[in-house]
Amino acid sequence: MATATKKPAVKKKPAAKMVAVPSTTNTQAQLDAHERECAVRYSSVLEKLQSLHNRMWRLEGYLIFGIAAIILSKYIHLL
Repeated sequence: MATATKKPAVKKKPAAKMVAVPSTTNTQAQLDAHERECAVRYSSVLEKLQSLHNRMWRLEGYLIFGIAAIILSKYIHLL
C-alpha cells in the first residue's frame, strides 16, 4: 500500500488593502476650503495687528507728553 503524502497547509496572505486615492476634484475642493479658512484667519490677524498698532501709537503719545510735562515742570520750577 502506498502512503499518500500530504502537503503542509500553506497559509495565504491576506490580500493587500486598496488605498483610496483622492480624486483631483476632491483635493482641489479641500485646498479651496483650506484657503478660505486661512483668508478669514489672516484678515482677523490683520485686524488685531492694526488695533495693536493704534494702541501703541496712543501709548507712545501719552509717554511723550508725560515726559514733556515732567521736563517742563522741572524747568518752570527752576525759574
